[in-house]
Amino acid sequence: MVAEGNQGTIKMMRESKMIFNTIIVGAGMSGSYLSFVLKNTTKNILIIDKSRGVGGRMSTKPIGEDIVDYGCQYIKPKTDECSALTKSLEELGLVNEIEIKKGEKVYISPFGMNKIPQYLSRGVSVVTNEKVEKINYQNKLWEIDTGSISLTSRTLVLTMPLPQVEELMVRCNIKIDQLPNVEYSSFYTSTFVSNVHHLEEIIGSDDTFSWICNNKKKGLRNLNNVFTVNTSKIITRRLIEKEDPERKGFIAGKINEAGFNSIVKLNIHFWKYAFSSNQNNIDYIFNSDTGLGICGDSFSVGRVDGAVRSAELLSRELIRFLCS
Repeated sequence: MVAEGNQGTIKMMRESKMIFNTIIVGAGMSGSYLSFVLKNTTKNILIIDKSRGVGGRMSTKPIGEDIVDYGCQYIKPKTDECSALTKSLEELGLVNEIEIKKGEKVYISPFGMNKIPQYLSRGVSVVTNEKVEKINYQNKLWEIDTGSISLTSRTLVLTMPLPQVEELMVRCNIKIDQLPNVEYSSFYTSTFVSNVHHLEEIIGSDDTFSWICNNKKKGLRNLNNVFTVNTSKIITRRLIEKEDPERKGFIAGKINEAGFNSIVKLNIHFWKYAFSSNQNNIDYIFNSDTGLGICGDSFSVGRVDGAVRSAELLSRELIRFLCS
């Protein structure tokens, strides 16, 4: 399915039969940052994503007249690459430092965390609502097919969670190096408005919810107290076993038990690949014969740090390949 906002980009690609220098599959933090680095050196970059917009788990959505982060909640730089990016974003006014709890400082975007990948991918062609179904390498070019559009590129980068990368590779009979044996954690995220709650700090947790956050207190430019809560491992397992219609009522009941009332605008989202661990100190994968790269927060140190570092290091390989 081709989204309405893609029509101009897709029409241009079809008419020109363009050969891209790099096609990036996945518009999350890693894919967006990779495009940001590459666009300073090379042209003809395309990001393609199955979702409605850029960001992946750097997700923000409107909730009435307010906004809510329902994916990544903050950046806590640990690597040189992520520290440099965060400093640049702070100078632009896109992020600011807060003390999220006593003694712990992090960076958030007052415009919502999705503002960061939006900024990073600016000036790069993006096609959304398109899932890559087939890839094939021949005549020193990558052919990418979504079922509705066919694309060609000198290099190809996959930034999805590794189980999705592996599934695509097996289906298309593409051989790759051994992927890291990464473990993923899952949870349900609920967002809602509630102006009655005992939580005085920005964040909290209990046996039901591993993360409870007041987005207004966190620094988002909201009029109301909009909350984000993530289910604990035990509750997540119980919810997975339930049918869809049961989940919302179950979570609403648990939210009430946690001390909230007057809940309105409740929404629930399941993050199957929320966090990764056990990256085995592998930063990225790159095949210098074919120009195939794999990066993301499944590599390096994980989370935003891993996504940025992985993309940064892979970008150097891509630039050398494209300039050779």
